[in-house]
Amino acid sequence: MKSRSELSFVFFFIIMFLFVAACDNNNPPKNQSQNLSANPSMSQSDMKNNQRQSLGSQRGVFLSKYREQHQGAFSLLIPKGWRAEGGMIPSGVSWNVVDLVENNIRFRVTSPDEKSFFGWYPRFYFQDPAVIAQTSMGILQKQAGEVINGMWLYPYMNIEQYVQNIVFGQFAANEFKNPRILGQSQPDPELKPWIPKNVSHHYAGYVNLECLINGTPMFGRIYTIIYNIQNGIWSTVGTWGLVAPKSRWSDEERIMEICIRSFRLDAQWVARASAAQRQRGQQYNKVIRHMNQIDQDIQKNRAQTNSDIMHENYKVLTGQIETRDPESGNMKYLPSYNNAYTDGSGNYFLRDYDDGTVPFENASEWRKLDIVNRLDPGYQGGN
Repeated sequence: MKSRSELSFVFFFIIMFLFVAACDNNNPPKNQSQNLSANPSMSQSDMKNNQRQSLGSQRGVFLSKYREQHQGAFSLLIPKGWRAEGGMIPSGVSWNVVDLVENNIRFRVTSPDEKSFFGWYPRFYFQDPAVIAQTSMGILQKQAGEVINGMWLYPYMNIEQYVQNIVFGQFAANEFKNPRILGQSQPDPELKPWIPKNVSHHYAGYVNLECLINGTPMFGRIYTIIYNIQNGIWSTVGTWGLVAPKSRWSDEERIMEICIRSFRLDAQWVARASAAQRQRGQQYNKVIRHMNQIDQDIQKNRAQTNSDIMHENYKVLTGQIETRDPESGNMKYLPSYNNAYTDGSGNYFLRDYDDGTVPFENASEWRKLDIVNRLDPGYQGGN
C-alpha cells in the first residue's frame, strides 16, 4: 500500500502562472478572478471601429517591463500605476505537493482603484478518488475535495467543469459572487506550444464569465491547460485570466490581454530550476521520472534572452488578439493600438490617436514603433 502511495507523489515543475489565491493551511485555496468583453452582433470591421472609438477618448496607456521580485523567474508588461503582488512563490496551502518539491506561482496585477486585475492561480496535482478506491481494493473510500499524498482528490475534468468546481468553487469562492460561465469553452490555438507531449489527454482554451465583486457587475475570462497523466493523476500547466467591471470592459480587455501575452520566463532561472528538478527526480521511481519528462516538454524553448523578450513584446503590442464576445458569443479581434512608442528600456506608450503631443519626460529618448495591422487584407504575414 505504501509503495502505491509513493507512486502517487507528483514531482512536477510548474511553468505557467496561476491566479493569486489566499488559502487556509489545510484547506483548498479561496481567492481571485478574470475577464470579458461586450458587443452586439456585427462585422469584425464594425466591432474594430467601435472599440477604437471607445478607446479613443483615452489619452493612452503606459506599460513597463516588470521583473518577478522573488526569484527573477519571469517578466511581463504591466500598466503604469497598477500594483503587482506575489510571484514565483508557494501556493500557501501546506499540503500542496507542488510547493514541497517544485516551484509554484501566485501572481496578480491590480488596477489603481482595485476593480480590475489579471494574474495566475497556483498549481496543484489532482487524483481521481475512484482510482484510489480501486488501487486500495476498496479499503480507501475518499470523497472529492479530500487530500491524499499532497494531491487534491477530484475526477479528471474538462475546462468548464474545472472552472466551475475548482476556480469558482475553491480559488475564487470568497471573491466571485454568483459566478456564471457564458457560453461554452473555446479552444485557443496559441496555447498549443504549452501542451506536454507525453500526456494521455488534454484540454487547452478559455471560458468567458460574469460575476459580482463587492457588488460591481464584472466580465471575465479564464484560460487553462489541463492534462491527464496516468493512474488517475492530472494537473494543469497553468490557470490564468483577467476581470474588469462591465462598464469598462471594452477599454481594459485588450490592455490586460496584451500584458498577459507579454509574459516570458527568464532563461537563466529556467536552467537553474530544471537542474534542481532533474536532481530531485533521480531519487524517485519511473512514474515520477515520467512526470518530470512531461514538465521538461512544457519548458522546452519557452525562455528567451532579454533581446528576444523585447522583440516578443513588440509583436505582442502590434498584433491582434482573437477572442469570443461574452454577450453575443461572436468571434472578434482586439485591435492593436494605432500608435506605439518605446524608450528602449522596457517602457512602452500606446494610444489609438496621435494628437501631435508626446506625453513623456525626456521625449528625445523615445521612438515610435511601426504598427503591423494583421487584419489588413494586404498583410502578407511574417513577424
